Amino acid sequence: MRMSRAAARTSPRIDGSQAGLVTGRRKAARNVKEASMNIGVLKEVKQHERRVALLPIHAQTLSGLGHSVYVEFGAGEGAGFTDVEYQASGAKLVVKDEVLSRSRLLLKVKAPLRSEYDDYAPHHILFTYLHFDENIPAEDLSDLVGRGFTGIAYEWVGSAGQYPLLEPMSRLTGYLFAQKSLELCATEKGIFCPRNESILPGGRALIIGCGNIGLSAFKYLSDLGIPLTLVVTKGSEDFNRKANQRFGTAGVDYLRTTGSDLVVMDNKDPYRTKDAIASVLAETDIVLNCAVRRAELSKTKMEYLIDRAMVRVMQRGSIVCDCTACDQDMIETCTSSASLYHSYREHDVVHYNCDHIPAMVANTATRLLTARTFVYVRQIADLGSVQAASADDNLRNGICCCASHLTHELSARKKGLPYRRLGDVLETLPTAA
Repeated sequence: MRMSRAAARTSPRIDGSQAGLVTGRRKAARNVKEASMNIGVLKEVKQHERRVALLPIHAQTLSGLGHSVYVEFGAGEGAGFTDVEYQASGAKLVVKDEVLSRSRLLLKVKAPLRSEYDDYAPHHILFTYLHFDENIPAEDLSDLVGRGFTGIAYEWVGSAGQYPLLEPMSRLTGYLFAQKSLELCATEKGIFCPRNESILPGGRALIIGCGNIGLSAFKYLSDLGIPLTLVVTKGSEDFNRKANQRFGTAGVDYLRTTGSDLVVMDNKDPYRTKDAIASVLAETDIVLNCAVRRAELSKTKMEYLIDRAMVRVMQRGSIVCDCTACDQDMIETCTSSASLYHSYREHDVVHYNCDHIPAMVANTATRLLTARTFVYVRQIADLGSVQAASADDNLRNGICCCASHLTHELSARKKGLPYRRLGDVLETLPTAA
């Protein structure tokens, strides 16, 4: 998946799934006068995070359009992009404090850590993954929003259920968790799960959820001949339709050709699904949870899909991963980690729940991510203000905080914090803020 240097010099392609989003952006941009923007690229400080939010070729494009790009020393080194490359592309290499003081638009990959909260000020537009609705404590979220900056979350940019900045990392996450789980099963349980030829006994895996993450895990493991049990929200026809659409095939019965077993999630009686999962755990070597909790499956309705008692049934050294990195959400014993390499045992079952596994392949991940994000980086820079950016529905949906107000309703509801409509907040801002 590594791209050549020549390929990296081309502009990011826009696939069909983004066509509608691009149309919306063009409509918003037609009535806005382009202005120069000071853009800052920050070095990630999260443990083992090596991705970077902008490629050198993108810095060159922005500089050519009259924008100024400030890159923190070493920001791209972990992903294979040197300071010399950024400098040759027209960016200015500076220390972090200068990035923060000179820049209006700040680019990152991961959500800010507590140690970074004081970096942001009301004049900043921060474009990154924010994940306000996930593991961040409500008190921390309130403090971060209180810094007054405008936060545009990669994961919420989009419309009509399409989130183009979340999709590439979700797909990569599924492949990497499948790969890591096989490694752990070999080293911790002593089982080589693939069945590359008939003499190999192999192992079994259970995949919960078949969205972008789950389909990647399915593809990776099924290609190696590993027998799978899949837990899905609908039936076989829906699964095969999604798989054919995802993998560019037509009419393939993936369940039949891979010999996979299917468990359909029963939201009316989730304990039936829970019992079906419990019945296969004793013979399952790897569990990959790729599903996030939906509104119709509240904690009061069913606290865990896999609880502690069910984990105890699994054989010694078996592997459990929550690929969504949501703490004690669908699986009681899963807690996320910032480390790419940390695993732990509960009831003698190995758990691995890294919350940013794409950083393991930082070059590949950076290229996949920035191929999607740069279209929006350029748009925000060209539009020049929060008001102008918010005129685009796709960007507007990504604005999660502004002027010390939490403007993302789902996050506010989940954290029990005050919510304010973005439109009401924008009315209070100075023109072209």
